[in-house]
Amino acid sequence: MRLILLATRIVPLTLLLFLASPFVSAEVSVSGLNSEATRNVKLTLPLAKEKCDAPDWKIRHLFNAADDEIDQALRALGYYHPVIQKTLAFKTDCWQADFVIDPGPPVIVDQVTLTLKGDASDDPEFQKLRNALLAATGKQLQHDQYENMKSRLDSLAMARGYLQAAFSEKKLLVDKARNRAHIKLVFDAGKRMQFGDVSVEQDILNPEFVQKFIAFKSGDFYASEQLANTHNALSKSGYFEMIDIRPDTENIQQEQVPVTLKLTPRKKHRYGFGVGYDTDIGPLLNASYHNRRLNRRGHFLTANLDLAPVLSTADVEYNVPLENPVSDFFSFGGGFKREDTDTYDSLSAKLSLRLKHAFDNGWKQTLFIDSVYEDFTTGTISNQVLLLVPGGSWLHSVADSTLRPTRGHRLEFNLAGSYKNPISDVSFAQGSVSAVWMHPLPWNGRFIGRMEQGATLVDQFDKLPTSYRFYAGGMNSIRGYAYKELGPKDDQGNVVGGEFLSVVSVEYEQSVLEDWAVAAFVDGGNAYNLDDISIKAGAGLGVRWYSPIGPIRLDFALPLHESDSSFQIHFAAGARL
Repeated sequence: MRLILLATRIVPLTLLLFLASPFVSAEVSVSGLNSEATRNVKLTLPLAKEKCDAPDWKIRHLFNAADDEIDQALRALGYYHPVIQKTLAFKTDCWQADFVIDPGPPVIVDQVTLTLKGDASDDPEFQKLRNALLAATGKQLQHDQYENMKSRLDSLAMARGYLQAAFSEKKLLVDKARNRAHIKLVFDAGKRMQFGDVSVEQDILNPEFVQKFIAFKSGDFYASEQLANTHNALSKSGYFEMIDIRPDTENIQQEQVPVTLKLTPRKKHRYGFGVGYDTDIGPLLNASYHNRRLNRRGHFLTANLDLAPVLSTADVEYNVPLENPVSDFFSFGGGFKREDTDTYDSLSAKLSLRLKHAFDNGWKQTLFIDSVYEDFTTGTISNQVLLLVPGGSWLHSVADSTLRPTRGHRLEFNLAGSYKNPISDVSFAQGSVSAVWMHPLPWNGRFIGRMEQGATLVDQFDKLPTSYRFYAGGMNSIRGYAYKELGPKDDQGNVVGGEFLSVVSVEYEQSVLEDWAVAAFVDGGNAYNLDDISIKAGAGLGVRWYSPIGPIRLDFALPLHESDSSFQIHFAAGARL
């Protein structure tokens, strides 16, 4: 006990001494230069890093050596004739150094000579790079520009398969008397290599299926981009835990580079269990199953179960990779959904066929045919409906970060419809578009805009299942109102949903701590029919926590129009892009 008590007395005393010690840097002023040169000089000067309590002899030594350091810092930017005036003063509590610098005339690059030898002399990509590098002629010399020239030639050579490339001459010649510079580079790229034998070490999938993920074949020109594309494709496939791609550059024969791919499989089965809470649907239990390899052709299966008081779903999907397994899949499956909101009750079953394609420009397309049976009650109407619904969805999402985006967008289009026939009880056509836009603002703020627009043409609205009607209200709709509380009402005042939906939201978020932020928002819109359009709005404040597993949002919102409640708390987790 005494040792602990002693420690509690020593630690505060030590902390006070630590805080009382003079750790403030002394003042080193540099004037007469542009901002870039000033910054470079201060970064180069060791004197600028010293504190007030540094010994006098050390400060004087660094002050005397400053001329050479300033000269080197300015030479890197093309100034070879600086004139330096400097003073050093020691005050009672600190010291101060002042440097007034005239950089003199800059050195200009009046000639760039770049000679390409070997196969690169006829390579269009090297010709483009050569033209770009020659554009340095007539500009102020900067030494890092010269180093960048060499680096870009080396990088392009490695990327294009010139694995034995080297500079036979590289010179930066400076005529200080004339303030002129000549950059002279002779780059001998040698022979352009090709991919040789490609060996794949794995035993879980058919070799011809794995080959579809490999972006190159024996005889193609060697390119590091193709190696990277192959690694990315194999990684995204989900079949492999480790991917080791090794070009054997030590055993090149006849300009061919052998490549070995060693693939370590992931576990075949993956199970997931979770609990959560969402203010729209209540406490949530989740279970999931993923079979990554149903067979050696790469077929896989996913199943998911969500149980909540308001919304419960169960679905299973069998996926078949197509000719290009990186971007194309066919799937079939089915599921059940039970929804019990304040406005309707619904139980539905669905069988689905889906064709999925990922475009090179980032868009993801899903074409589908759904066979749906739904038993629903809304207001005073109950119905059982069978539908055959073909349609499609198109999604594009871009973000600068997965867990904490500050800039990006999400855009989604949906089309679906049905024509009344013996296996479909209702004719309707429906389309919707939704978008989220995120943009950074000054002082660690960001703007989040959200909109959704939907429209339905239907011959018998009373027979249209609730799954295809529009409602508004809730965390991801109009905050301040309960989940699906808003929409057209029947004669008894029951919300029965609408043919149209319009929602607009603007939100400002301000970071207050490293992983915390506060937000203010206004949402507006409604679900409606064209003969009765009523706009509702809600506003409020929120708290954001950017946890290690993703963002968590807590919002406190007030309805600005008539509502069943005067206040709503909304809670949800997950990214919005």
